[in-house]
Amino acid sequence: MPKQFLSAALFVALGQAAFAPCSYGQAAAKPGENPIIRDVFTADPAPLVYKDKLYLYVGHDEAKEGQMFNMNDWLCYSTTDMKHWTAHGPIMNVRDFKWATKDAWASQVVARNGKFYFYAAVQEGAPANAKAIGVAVSDSPTGPFVDARGSALISDKTTPGPNGWDDIDPTVFVDDDGTAWLAWGNPNCYLAKLKPNMTELDGPIQRKEVPNYTEGPWLHKRGNLYYLTYAAFAHQGMSEKMCYATAPKVTGPWTYRGILTDQAKNSYTIHPGIVEFKKQSYFFYHNATLTLPTGESGALGRRSVCVEYLYYNPDGTIQPITQTVAGVSGPPSPSRPAPPASAPATSAPGVSVVQNLLPRPAQWPGAPLLSTMSNPANTALDNISFNHDKGGTSLGQTFRVPADGKLTRIDLFGGDGLGTDTKQSVTLALYDLGTQENPAYTPGTNLLGGGKGLAIAYTPQPAGLLQFDFAGANQVPLQAGHTYAFELQGLEKSAPLFWRASRQEAYPAGGAYFNRLPLRLNDKPGYDFGLAVYTTANPN
Repeated sequence: MPKQFLSAALFVALGQAAFAPCSYGQAAAKPGENPIIRDVFTADPAPLVYKDKLYLYVGHDEAKEGQMFNMNDWLCYSTTDMKHWTAHGPIMNVRDFKWATKDAWASQVVARNGKFYFYAAVQEGAPANAKAIGVAVSDSPTGPFVDARGSALISDKTTPGPNGWDDIDPTVFVDDDGTAWLAWGNPNCYLAKLKPNMTELDGPIQRKEVPNYTEGPWLHKRGNLYYLTYAAFAHQGMSEKMCYATAPKVTGPWTYRGILTDQAKNSYTIHPGIVEFKKQSYFFYHNATLTLPTGESGALGRRSVCVEYLYYNPDGTIQPITQTVAGVSGPPSPSRPAPPASAPATSAPGVSVVQNLLPRPAQWPGAPLLSTMSNPANTALDNISFNHDKGGTSLGQTFRVPADGKLTRIDLFGGDGLGTDTKQSVTLALYDLGTQENPAYTPGTNLLGGGKGLAIAYTPQPAGLLQFDFAGANQVPLQAGHTYAFELQGLEKSAPLFWRASRQEAYPAGGAYFNRLPLRLNDKPGYDFGLAVYTTANPN
């Protein structure tokens, strides 16, 4: 019998039997220790509190060696004490959505109108052949769930773009006034209002810009403050960490609050679920630390759900979460001091930094002397920082000046990152490479900051323009026919900010450099960073 049918039969046989954590070849676990589900691989946890129980909906990882993901159904568990879990078996198979072909990915269940609505990411069949979000409904939190529409709620044609995987990871939040909201997406965060029937959109789709967003959004509310928690950094070449933002309204504006918890052990993905149950808040996630009795160990497509206590600060921010083996096996410890924050960096005299000048710019503002591309948002698609490849200490873009003038401003298409502080700085540099047609990148005197460069202070922002305004001696003369190199200098393998690069040669009169060598992506050179240069007429 195929493994997926064996698992289903096993869960049906278990029925409402209590699931007690056991060792399966690992050290014996106390109730409440992580991972909390130990007989199968589970992922993408979504908690729901209904009456006196907490229900937990999870994806079911069945990947074998050589497979990335193999997920066919969704499982449900419940608890009354957060330590002992009851298995309710598979609540739905991906092929119960007749229009879907595979991939029972992240899901969430919400209660509304006396029914339970199940939102899940799947692979839609032809002609779309792309990720989509379906909705199913049941009279019980444990199912069975049936397709509520007969078609996708969100499909690739709903959010047209270059990526067929962007419609994944749905989260649904019902506000105090009864309004329901759906958020989802990779690498963009989408938000839309749902009609009271919970199966149709009620108005346009909005795109929410928050720093470092990759996927896996989770919406919740505490008091008058809204929270958006999400997996971050993967689109920048790093393992996912969990970040969050807060807002006075579910539509924003969102204030970035930083990293909530670090990378999950053995897993480059992480997925949030936040809920309050019996006056205590909890944070669900997954890692890849479980070993099954068959000897299968955790891996990319074999993850395991965990839970930690979650604590708020008096100002509504969330205390950073440490991932533990103990989980919730012991009592909560609400009196926890917040860790000291790193000292903020300050910009050097002679340069001012304007952030969020223009989100996802289709063009450069004003009339720059020159730019490396006309449509940065659609041309500069790759995020590069000092952590690229094996790491480096400089990112540079060369450009040839067509007319004399004094440097007044440089705009770059950047955003995201960890921001600068006293331990992680970024310095601006400018070098004159001479008048040769293709000059070597051999920097001489730094023209900025009296030859020492200009330190900048930067906090994470969503993808958009960063503006550097130069004053005094830093309005250096630029000479027609000369090639210059504008450079960001930082710590090797750090990621204070990301400068976005093209995927082709967009500017023939210059190029992108990493560690002062031509930037290589996918082992090929020939790229440009998003850059615009502004000057005034040179009076000399």
